Amino acid sequence: MSNPNKILLGLLGAAAVGVVVGMLLAPEKGGEVRQKIADKATDLASKIGDYITSGKEKFAEAGENLANKARSYGEDAMGRAERARSNMS
Repeated sequence: MSNPNKILLGLLGAAAVGVVVGMLLAPEKGGEVRQKIADKATDLASKIGDYITSGKEKFAEAGENLANKARSYGEDAMGRAERARSNMS
């Protein structure tokens, strides 16, 4: 895992811990605090899922772009080789 990913995960974890500690120290009823914690955890899980989905889409797009470039370079090389062969004849 690269450093930016470690930093991002560390920040997300620290933020989650901060939210939980803040809620636990707030003067509210236990049921309300637990509900807020559950809601925040659900929101966080949703955001992480969105980041993962976005990352997968970007990765797939990058792979397609790379494949298209490789195909283009291959076709270009084949064309040049064909022209060189015909010029030698």
